[in-house]
Amino acid sequence: MSNQPQENVNEGTSSRANKHKDKVSNRVRSRASSPPCAACKKMRKKCSSDCIFAPYFGSSEGSTRFEAVHKVFGANNLSKLLLEVEVVHRNEVINSMCYEAQARLANPVHGCVSTISALQQQVALLQGELVMVQNQLINTKNLYESLLQRTYQYQQQPHNNVVTQPTQSNNLPPSANSLMNMSFFNPGFDHLAMQTTPSANNMEPHQFCGLPHFNNDITHLFP
Repeated sequence: MSNQPQENVNEGTSSRANKHKDKVSNRVRSRASSPPCAACKKMRKKCSSDCIFAPYFGSSEGSTRFEAVHKVFGANNLSKLLLEVEVVHRNEVINSMCYEAQARLANPVHGCVSTISALQQQVALLQGELVMVQNQLINTKNLYESLLQRTYQYQQQPHNNVVTQPTQSNNLPPSANSLMNMSFFNPGFDHLAMQTTPSANNMEPHQFCGLPHFNNDITHLFP
């Protein structure tokens, strides 16, 4: 009777050990069935379940990205940097480091600085064009408003097409009034020529009607 409890304890411990072995074997099988990440394949090491590179270099494009980062920064430096960053921000860190590594391989002297400076120059040019267009827009708006104001003022002004004749003065003789009327309707009328032109009566020879008759016979003057 005393041997039965001991046998039950041995059976329980053995069953627990078997379950743990089954779990470990399942993990190993599942990990072995999945391909390793591009980082572990590049470094030729076994890819563990807690591999820090697997979530970011698991795709087909991950091999090219990791190769650039590995050449420029190194795998150890990348793993240290990822451990210092929170899990939420690790994807952004990987993207920025991959971009900088590819830019450094394309331009070993300047790297991504050349791209940044080119973009800054483009932004400055676009800002200058924007200011110029805004000034042109302001000038066009002011010109349009001035034209509208002039049009409104022109429409408000009265337009009298009837020509009013000047009234004759009572103090002037009729001849002066007639001259004024003629000069009004004919601006080229010459008053001086009218005054200096001799009349038709002045051109005729003077006629003397009452002259005394002289006798041509002068014989009576001699004795």
